[in-house]
Amino acid sequence: MAGLLAVTTHEFAHVLLPLRAGASGVRVQIGVDGGRSVARFRVGRAAVDVRRFPFWTGRAHWHHAAMSPATWAWAIALGPLSSLSLCALGTLLWRGGGELTGPFGQALAVFAGLQALVTAAPVRYPAWMGLGAGMPSDGRQLLDHWRARGRQQAHV
Repeated sequence: MAGLLAVTTHEFAHVLLPLRAGASGVRVQIGVDGGRSVARFRVGRAAVDVRRFPFWTGRAHWHHAAMSPATWAWAIALGPLSSLSLCALGTLLWRGGGELTGPFGQALAVFAGLQALVTAAPVRYPAWMGLGAGMPSDGRQLLDHWRARGRQQAHV
């Protein structure tokens, strides 16, 4: 349950700013690619697709034509930042929790902490992670975005 909470929070954190900016085509996927959908529904303007177990991964998508480059960058950064926040919350529950909240907090702290590290690292994911070979992490997308902005400014 801690992993599902962490992935869901991470992916919905990505779409908060695009939804506020009026982006279209906002979609959230929970679960691995290639899996069969077990549920499809809408949360406001966001379409949600829940895939079969395992839930250790997800993805968020939106058409960002109406968004500024800074808003887009913050939307990407909010995923790992939300994971760090959940890691902190999990640590508090772990340290001060009882028989149920302690183990849940431990699982949340570990899962969300690892999720923050993996998604913030500027890498392309290997196929075994369930996102398909070569998909960029949040950190990689931010690094590529920063490099592209630097090239655009150098040509002005």
